[in-house]
Amino acid sequence: MINIFSILFLAWLALAHQEGTSSQELREKVPDEFEGSWQRWHMKQEHDLDHADAKSVFILHDTRNAKRLSKLDILRMYGLLREEVVGRGDGTGSHDDTEVITDDMKNHLVQQVMSLIDKDGDGEISFDEWMEYSSQGGEFPDFGYGPGHEYDFEEEYEKHHWIQYHAENDPDVMVQHAEDVEHELLHHLHEIEHEKAGSGYNQRFPIRLSKIPPKFKA
Repeated sequence: MINIFSILFLAWLALAHQEGTSSQELREKVPDEFEGSWQRWHMKQEHDLDHADAKSVFILHDTRNAKRLSKLDILRMYGLLREEVVGRGDGTGSHDDTEVITDDMKNHLVQQVMSLIDKDGDGEISFDEWMEYSSQGGEFPDFGYGPGHEYDFEEEYEKHHWIQYHAENDPDVMVQHAEDVEHELLHHLHEIEHEKAGSGYNQRFPIRLSKIPPKFKA
């Protein structure tokens, strides 16, 4: 018997399939509610904080507790401390939207941020430099790379969905949401891609649409 997950899986493939594999650029606008402030968007999306002052923003991203933000801290904040963004980066989305993060992207972002805040040019942002920049209305700018998912797509899914809906009352996922289905598809297609890399296998869509019964394509 075909269960609801199988039906959703086949329907998703039918809707998502295109000839070859398309790749969308990492471009995501700041939602209107944040009035153009990427920093506010990031703090709400990733840290669940509606109002965070400059000191809190700094402390949350100072991973070494050194009162300094390094290049790695900046990349982590923007979600670029990885080789690729899988799906939307939050554990859901289409695997066809997975985007490679290049060294050029990383270097450009770090250079731009440092040029704004790192006044002594030592390659890191001190607490004093940040507070001075913030006191003049400065914020971490938007580069169009989304809200800055700081962890990999598995951890992001757990943080943004699993903990809220399944961790306590539904650990066996008896109730499946669209996010659960998307995540499972994303997880399996990502595994297939990396297991079959260089094999010539259809890495992103291993199931042939021609073999899917028409009733599941409607």
